[in-house]
Amino acid sequence: MIISKREQELCRFLRDLPARYSCHYSQKATQTLHEALFRSLVRHNESYLKTLFKDRIPKEDGPWSLRKAQGATEGAEYTEAARGKACGHIFKSGEATYRCKTCTLDDTCVLCTRCFESSDHTGHMVYVNITPGNSGCCDCGDAEAWRLPVNCAIHTAERSNVAGKRREAQRPPADLVESIKMTIGRAFDYICDVISCSPEQLRLPKTEDSIKKDEAVSRLASKWYEEGDEIEPNPEFALILWNDEKHTIDEVQNQVARACKAAMSFGLKKANETNDFGRSVVTYARDLRKLLKIAKIIEDIKITVTIRSSRDTFREQMCGAVIEWLGDISGCSVGEDHDILKQTICEEMLKMWRTGSEASNASVGKCGIDDHELDEAAEWSDFNFTRLPHQNAIHLPQLEDDSEDESNGNDNEDGDDEADSQINEGENEDSMDLDVDTVTPTPDGDLEMRPVGEPEDDLEVSEATYAGYPPPPPPPPPLRPDPTVWQHNRSIPQNSEPLTSSRTSSKANMEVPQTPHSHARKHSHTLPPSYWIEQPPGSTRTAPLPLYEDLRQRVRLDWMILYDLRLWKKARIDLRDLYISTVVTIPQFKRVLGLRFSGLYTVLAQLYLIADREPDHSIINLSLQMLTTPSITEEIVERGNFLTNLIAILYTFLTTRQVGHPWEVSINATLAFDTGSVTNRRMYHFFMDLKHLFASPYVQDKLRKHERYVLQFLDLIRLPQGICPNVRAVGDHVEYETDAWISASLLTREVNRLCRQFAESFRWRQGADMSNNSKVIRATAKATIVNSIGAERARFDQSETKHETRFKTLNGFDFDRDELGRTVQYSVVDFVVEREPISFHHALHYTLSWLIDGGKSLSADQLRGLLHFQVTDLRESPPYKSPVPELAPDRYLIALFDYPLRVCAWLAQMKAGMWVRNGLSLRHQMSTYRGVSQRDLAHHRDIFLLQTAMVVCNPNTVLASMIDRFSMDDWMRGNYAIRSGYEDTQLIDVAEDFIHLLIVLLSDRTSLQPLEDELHPQSLAMRRDISHILCFKPLSYSDLCSRLADKFQELEEFQVILEEMTNFRAPEGLSDSGTFELKPEYLADIDPYIAHYTKNQRDEAETAYRKWASKKTGKPISEIVFEPRLRPIKSGVFKGLNEFTRTCLFAQIIYYSLNYALDARNVTPNIPHTRVEAYLQVVLHLVLASLLEDHTNDEHFLESLPASFVHHLFHKTAMAPLPTIFSILQRLSTMDAFQACHAKLRLILRRLQQKRPRSYASATAAHGISVDTRGTDSPVGLPSEDLEMKKRQALDRQARVMAQFQQQQQNFLNSQGNIDWSDEDSDDGASIATGHTEEHKQIWKYPSGNCILCQEETNDARLFGTFALMMDSNILRQTDVEDSDLLKEVIATPPSLDRSADHMRPFGIASQNRGRIRKLDSHGNEKISERQGLGRGYPPSQTLRGPISTGCGHIMHYSCFELYYGATQRRQNHQIARNHPERMELKEFVCPLCKALGNTFLPIIWRGKEEMFPGPLQTGSSFEEWLQSNIGLTVSRLHKHVMGEEAKSAHSRHQELFVNYTSRTIIPPLANKLTQLMISEQSRPRSPQPPNRTPMPGLFPEDEGFSLTSPSHPLAQDNLAMVELVTIYNRIRDTIKVNRLDSRFHYPARMSGIMEDLTHTDTLGKAIGFSISAAEIAQRGVQSEPGSILLDKISPLTLTHLRILSETTSSYIAIGGLRNSGSNKTNQEFSEVHASQLLQLFAGHPQIYGSDDTPWARTASPVPAVLSLDSFIFLTECSIYLVPALNLDIHHIIRLCYLLELVKVTLSMCCTPTASELHPGATSELYNAQINPETLFAFEIFRERIRSFADPSNHAMTHGEIASSAFSRLPCKAVATYALPFLRKAAVLLHVRYGLDFPIAVQPDYDEPELERLTRTLRLPTLAEMFASAGRSSNERYPSILQSMVSGWINHYKWGYEQQHPKNVIQPTIRLSHPAIFELIGLPKHFDTLTDETMRRRCPTT
Repeated sequence: MIISKREQELCRFLRDLPARYSCHYSQKATQTLHEALFRSLVRHNESYLKTLFKDRIPKEDGPWSLRKAQGATEGAEYTEAARGKACGHIFKSGEATYRCKTCTLDDTCVLCTRCFESSDHTGHMVYVNITPGNSGCCDCGDAEAWRLPVNCAIHTAERSNVAGKRREAQRPPADLVESIKMTIGRAFDYICDVISCSPEQLRLPKTEDSIKKDEAVSRLASKWYEEGDEIEPNPEFALILWNDEKHTIDEVQNQVARACKAAMSFGLKKANETNDFGRSVVTYARDLRKLLKIAKIIEDIKITVTIRSSRDTFREQMCGAVIEWLGDISGCSVGEDHDILKQTICEEMLKMWRTGSEASNASVGKCGIDDHELDEAAEWSDFNFTRLPHQNAIHLPQLEDDSEDESNGNDNEDGDDEADSQINEGENEDSMDLDVDTVTPTPDGDLEMRPVGEPEDDLEVSEATYAGYPPPPPPPPPLRPDPTVWQHNRSIPQNSEPLTSSRTSSKANMEVPQTPHSHARKHSHTLPPSYWIEQPPGSTRTAPLPLYEDLRQRVRLDWMILYDLRLWKKARIDLRDLYISTVVTIPQFKRVLGLRFSGLYTVLAQLYLIADREPDHSIINLSLQMLTTPSITEEIVERGNFLTNLIAILYTFLTTRQVGHPWEVSINATLAFDTGSVTNRRMYHFFMDLKHLFASPYVQDKLRKHERYVLQFLDLIRLPQGICPNVRAVGDHVEYETDAWISASLLTREVNRLCRQFAESFRWRQGADMSNNSKVIRATAKATIVNSIGAERARFDQSETKHETRFKTLNGFDFDRDELGRTVQYSVVDFVVEREPISFHHALHYTLSWLIDGGKSLSADQLRGLLHFQVTDLRESPPYKSPVPELAPDRYLIALFDYPLRVCAWLAQMKAGMWVRNGLSLRHQMSTYRGVSQRDLAHHRDIFLLQTAMVVCNPNTVLASMIDRFSMDDWMRGNYAIRSGYEDTQLIDVAEDFIHLLIVLLSDRTSLQPLEDELHPQSLAMRRDISHILCFKPLSYSDLCSRLADKFQELEEFQVILEEMTNFRAPEGLSDSGTFELKPEYLADIDPYIAHYTKNQRDEAETAYRKWASKKTGKPISEIVFEPRLRPIKSGVFKGLNEFTRTCLFAQIIYYSLNYALDARNVTPNIPHTRVEAYLQVVLHLVLASLLEDHTNDEHFLESLPASFVHHLFHKTAMAPLPTIFSILQRLSTMDAFQACHAKLRLILRRLQQKRPRSYASATAAHGISVDTRGTDSPVGLPSEDLEMKKRQALDRQARVMAQFQQQQQNFLNSQGNIDWSDEDSDDGASIATGHTEEHKQIWKYPSGNCILCQEETNDARLFGTFALMMDSNILRQTDVEDSDLLKEVIATPPSLDRSADHMRPFGIASQNRGRIRKLDSHGNEKISERQGLGRGYPPSQTLRGPISTGCGHIMHYSCFELYYGATQRRQNHQIARNHPERMELKEFVCPLCKALGNTFLPIIWRGKEEMFPGPLQTGSSFEEWLQSNIGLTVSRLHKHVMGEEAKSAHSRHQELFVNYTSRTIIPPLANKLTQLMISEQSRPRSPQPPNRTPMPGLFPEDEGFSLTSPSHPLAQDNLAMVELVTIYNRIRDTIKVNRLDSRFHYPARMSGIMEDLTHTDTLGKAIGFSISAAEIAQRGVQSEPGSILLDKISPLTLTHLRILSETTSSYIAIGGLRNSGSNKTNQEFSEVHASQLLQLFAGHPQIYGSDDTPWARTASPVPAVLSLDSFIFLTECSIYLVPALNLDIHHIIRLCYLLELVKVTLSMCCTPTASELHPGATSELYNAQINPETLFAFEIFRERIRSFADPSNHAMTHGEIASSAFSRLPCKAVATYALPFLRKAAVLLHVRYGLDFPIAVQPDYDEPELERLTRTLRLPTLAEMFASAGRSSNERYPSILQSMVSGWINHYKWGYEQQHPKNVIQPTIRLSHPAIFELIGLPKHFDTLTDETMRRRCPTT
């Protein structure tokens, strides 16, 4: 063939590129390849290239990306070129998808985020899901996906374009078009040329010869590539590591590093590369022996490694780059033509592959496949099939972990592959080439085949005997076809073409690769029945077809799909995305892809199920795209026979673990448990595909019209019928519980879902023909009966049926006699539940129940006719040649219905505890069977079948079968003796469940109403379930959905019904969740006796109902009786359901069930009376329900109508003292022992009297009982007029009581008339408001209680405390005054933070997350809506880190804590592999009660704390007096002590301070021991010459010295508490050190004496400040009660913890300072801190520092300026150090720090351009806020004063300029905003540390700003007064002191700043504590928007 010169150049380039880069692939090679392809695409024409790239041709080293050049960075599907086309956006893992239930046709049609936001779904039911990212794409623009039109603002064509006004796009030049086709076609050919030589089986044995041979046969041929590849004498090879989704990164890293003798970083790089891309080249070498040695080491962990030539490896990487290139250009345009590239790619895919290599591995499975799925599940040590001694279940071998024992099993790869080849050779002989000509039809038309299990020859006989299989039954005689079913020709005409014709074989044209290591049971190989082989007419037509539709021909697309397994992860993903973005999104090509995909599906299934290393990335996942498109579904079913192929795939794989074609189905095969096919989780993909097919209307029509599909499906679901049987273990427990039930349950779950989906095709709809429904019911019933009577037991030897169904005759019952008075005998199935095998899995029965459910509009006679079979009917195939015993038709039916009956009896026995010895696995099976997800598919189906039995069989026979199955035969004859094998309580439990089952059969009618009587059965069932779920308590949405079946949640009306039936309570707080509460009126709909309720739930539901009814009717709860309300069934199959209650046998059941209550004390004395009473309640409910179903009366019996339940109740007699049911009821109603049942008994008797007044009167007269017309009415049964009368009477009584109460109240007030209540209240309010109150005090007790470990009471005898977690936190945000957004947030902060801010949330910058988007509604009209995205977060650099403390509040003895902590250490030492929650190196632990993390133990050692008001607010002198004179005198005395002659007593002064504190606050047992602590510390030598002890003044008595550490000392035990206390404080110190909490003191790691001293005291002080700040921040925007402050909303737990932390800090300093008579680091720290605080706070005070302008410059160590610190943290530390050291009033210090905060904020505003330039336009809505003019004027003077202090050269404004200033309002508002949080924190500090108990204002001004309220409460000056105090003129004496201090603060800050910066200009480095309401981040309104943001904003470090 002649090719063009351009194509020759491209071929030559592709051939020679590996040599250009020495066969080592790199990113540069990718760029070179892409450039060459682009240049070939445009014929090497620079003009075309510029046009293509829109003049953005990449630079020399840049990547060549057309998508990026054309601006499609987010995806070409979102560009303007995509308008009018399908979106096709490919979902990535973790991306949100949207399914609009209102718009879609099925649940697979979804939208991407962009398309959903661009289309209008207002009011629709939308589901949001997170996609796993395999093969899903957006369906926007696909007309077949939507029921309602979905118009998208991105993809929907504009109306003008739709109308044809769009200008025709200009086509590219012809030469360019031709070049595009050539380049793309050659790219596909090159991929096929290279990959066809790549190995498919990657675990083949590797030898030098085989590797060299692979290199030789992989060369490019000369046909297309000119001379082909040159032969290298010594080629280089590459060792490649493959990903397999089974090994971890660490495993691969270690193994690669060890094999290559390289660093671990090299191994990690290769492991990550393998994980990310799917494979990695580990190394290159020419020495094959070296590579083989490395490969052997790596393969030791069973990871896949291959060795190929570097040239071929390079070319494979080129193929990956070519696929990337095709994906890049697929969505791009050429000029104005947006479709040509995508169209050309599709067209070239569907052309023939022009082979350019030897294609040495072209055929799939040529060298076999590797069994990756088996490795994935586990390594099977031995395949065997055994039985448990007491449980006829399948025993699966125990799985081994590959990593534990690598020496066992088949480790030898070479041996494995040799075995594989032998197996394949042996099995391939009959895998495809079937000799059909040898199969001849018999005269009856059926193929002559061997019966089930008949061996082929003597060898097979011996093998079958050796394996233990039973001998096969003889073949039945041939039978006539049944004329009542489909007249389908199941024979093969002799003159016809063989069914496995050459056309079929050639169409497949490919053998399915064989499964290696196959251990499946060998079955005789015969052709399946004709319904498996028959094909649709469309698949057998011989008319000429185009190449792309001819499945006998292979096109490029086929080869690339088949070669999917040979590619690596990234290449597979890119190729799959290429298919979706091209072929899938264009309808005409999507149809062809579906057709061709269906032709390859069987082979792909085998590769996916067995050989796929990465199943999540398999190409088979594309099936979802085809099967959910109606037109494609029709095509592949009709032309590709896809439905049969899919069922055959499942059938053959389940039976042989080998995927096969329909003609390979073995009709006598069973589930291959021994091969592991059932445990293969990948199989569920095909169940899902079958589900999608069954949902297609076309397929549903095919199912109704063609019998073959029904028979195929019945063959499939017959496989799991009765699997995993159980036999009751008696005597011994089951030693080994097999886990086969798990795999069986997963399999049957999918099968059961398919059964329901299959039956939906036959659900009758009004006006439809019932003939097809009738036929499928009969066909399914036939298959079910044949299986139920044991005809297939020889084949299904794994199932529960071990013998042919036997029958027995029950003796007659006394009540049930014929006309001659003889008792009637009943023939029932002979089966004992507790002795024989039994299973939960009955798919055939479930399918039949669903079909009957769909046809319940039939009459009972019609259904009975469909279910009645003669033996000749059953012996006719299908089912295929089964030995059916000859029985009466009624017996066949009884055998069918016996299976669900067995399961119900089995459940009763399990609930009674009779099967406990079978282990927990059986309980799990029962829970699965009855659980929410499965009960509608399993348990409810069995109940439905039993209800069906009641109407189609003789109800007496069904009742007799129930009696026998529940082993109640003796019981129903009056013999209540305990049977063998039962315990006392077990028998009554089973009897109660028997009665309960009868109740359920009678009253559960939700599924029984025919369609014509109930148009919305789903809504009715959903309402019932919601009522029964929520009647116990309100539930969250998640909890509700977990208890509700999935089918209800998917209904469109679910949300509407939920809103209608419930009241929603919104969540409160972050840890709460919203709940749905059932509206009271819906309690009337609950039925406590519903099938899935447990006994406890039944009692709770009935109690809830009775409470509601009692409240509604006003009757006592004890008199309320639940009366069932049964909906009448007017037509259909179940019209006569209640007929069984009219039978004599039912009456006998009731009689002896009631009679047991009378005889229970005698016959079963060990059963408690309460248990009998509960049982009697259930029996009485059945009586009541049966009574209400009896609609006859006395007149009916006068007309000789048939008897009824009421008739039997009065007239049926037994040989007993109380002969009738009525007499027993009368007797029970008079027995005090059954007092709880009397209300229900009275109601029953009343109903009897109402129904049969004459019969009732005669019966009572016969028994000598007076007729009592009074009784207990159920509230449901009360007439409406009676209810109204009772309501009126209740209201009258209530009115009389209220009038009497009001009269008594008035008399009391008259007698107390001389007391003026209101005046006293108003006086209190006035006094609180004005602040003049008498001081009130109360004692607050520290927490105590029981120790949570030993549960003993905590007291002073043993030291106890609570837990805390001290850690660094950045909770304190700081305002970046250069950020205008943050300043606007400050200005926008509300003036009262104790008012609710919910209406503002999210607040501030977090609210900047809203935008507007354009949408189109279903009519194409444009809408603009708001989109709420992810807001801005707070800058992490603008925070202040510091220690914070939290605690859970639980109490524990310290001795118990030491024991617990020691146990935690031992646990961690023993469990070294566990990830423990606590880190012992950081001294962490978890609270044993609440599991809260902690690292600190805080002792509680104090007396009660005195709470008072005004307390610290009352000072000894005014602030002015204190500032002018007192403070100076105090400081001068301090300096005199420190610097003068009294310096030697400085320690004594601190000692006295500490002693006074401890004596006043610490409990006496500890306070009395402090002197001995000092003596002990002094007696222990700390240095060779210890200092002399200074006599300590204080309150302690002198005591003799002793050693605390000496256990022989007589006082050692008395001082244990002191030893513990010191130990605790040492632990606190160590916790601070190991957690590296911030401290100003740093000590060397090993410094003598430091380990004993209590250091880092400042950390505890900071922790108090930070913890209070955190508590205050949490209360911003939280509503407080009127008249109170924020303290009332802070939790008592938090306040208690803060108080404990505060006192711990003081005690820590005091105890540490007392040690060694004050010679310790604690004392030094205390002195240094309060001296620094004095300098910082009073810098510039003329009386303290005189004329010294820079006292801070003369300190030993630099002291930070107070303006650089957080004002409140500084205040907190002053309260700990400075205030007690100088005995200052805390109120004065608060006022100074308050002024400090105002100065900081004002100075920062002055020095920052952004802040100083605030203008009204920035926040115009806030500019108009009312600010006091006096405050505004004072602030401007204050600001000018601050400016002058900061920069003396600054021009000061005059008063006139100040008065005319327009821009002071916002800065003043900002300063007030910062002032408010400071005062809030100060209030908390005063309460926590000083016991200030704030009063509640009686007459609060709700609208008054919180700053003004707090200022008045704290007795501080107003904001204007604070401004004036430091801002007024300095010609007065007093203000000059405060101004001097302010000047000192600023100068101190300037001096510190000048030390680091050369210019004397203050920069904006003052950090302000952010005052606004805190938000983490502005979250989107919907969670899905957040997931979309996470896809866009990837973390750069992960």
